[in-house]
Amino acid sequence: MTQRDRYLRQLIETVCQEPKNSLRWRKAMNQLLLEIQQLPGLTKSNHPDYDEVLDDTLLKLAEEIQEFEPKHSSIETSLVGWINIKLRLKYEVRELHSQSITSSKNRSHPQGAKEEFNAQARKQPLSLDVPIGEEGSETFGSQLPAKSPCNLWEVQSAIAKDQKEQENERIGIKLKQYIEQDPERRLQSCHPRPYPNCNCQILSQRLLLKYPPDKMVDIARDLEVNYNTLNWHWKNRGIPLLQEIAKNLGYQPDNDY
Repeated sequence: MTQRDRYLRQLIETVCQEPKNSLRWRKAMNQLLLEIQQLPGLTKSNHPDYDEVLDDTLLKLAEEIQEFEPKHSSIETSLVGWINIKLRLKYEVRELHSQSITSSKNRSHPQGAKEEFNAQARKQPLSLDVPIGEEGSETFGSQLPAKSPCNLWEVQSAIAKDQKEQENERIGIKLKQYIEQDPERRLQSCHPRPYPNCNCQILSQRLLLKYPPDKMVDIARDLEVNYNTLNWHWKNRGIPLLQEIAKNLGYQPDNDY
């Protein structure tokens, strides 16, 4: 079993064992979703609506992860296959491109667009009481939020908040890639003068990317560096450097406080 397989198994076990939406569940699920988006073999597309399809698939994964059962010796291979086929990411992407082709044809043939309009008009209106699961226990109506925005300003605020959360998640993925690759060697170059092995790339990997993160005292012992020296360096050099890198990647912290 590869290191990635062991890490994926650890994250999946955590989200299956911890109470849903607990702090440990959210941390493990967030790490799992970040890892999944980097897996080779995951269906990709340059279609402009791909991110929306991927988000829907990952949301479905968060709800159904307990049903995942590895079919191969490699958890990575099994997970990719499960997402592509069982969660239908592969088919949803095909549908995107199929719709694009159909839309293009309709633009070239106005009669086709008219026929499509008439077909849509003949459809029954969507009922909020229609079951959306195989067991029929949930309906479209039950999925609506308890309190919806009641005016234009609240709607705009809710949309802006959702967009910012999605953007921050994408920046988080980019920051993770930056930490792993350190393309400009800025992280490796940031270390206490006598301890080059105690650099910010290693610290970031052990404190931010690893789940659960290592304790600072254990890192100090492993790297044979004074705990206070390590702690001061991380708080006063490492974290500010990562904040600067995140801002360069597009992160905009809240300035409301």
